[in-house]
Amino acid sequence: MRPAPGRSWSGGLEAPQTRRPEPEELRAEVSRLKKAERELRREHASEVCELKDTLAAYANQIQVLTLHNAELEAHNARLFERLLHSGEDIAVLPAPGRPSP
Repeated sequence: MRPAPGRSWSGGLEAPQTRRPEPEELRAEVSRLKKAERELRREHASEVCELKDTLAAYANQIQVLTLHNAELEAHNARLFERLLHSGEDIAVLPAPGRPSP
């Protein structure tokens, strides 16, 4: 499409009148964004540290429970052997996972 005779495109191509932010406004916005970023990084680091502490506590608890379970299994085995060697007529009920004697 061509402009009408006697008219030019230059009148229609003027830049729209938009307000440009002042340099000090831009600096303030950059400063605000940097501060917000620092705060987010601080919060994230705090959360990561808290999660690592929780993970360590769970790992320690699992280790304690595993050791305690091993002690109970050993104690159970000793009691079972005492029952077998007691010489009394005792009926032994089969335990899950353990074959009956």
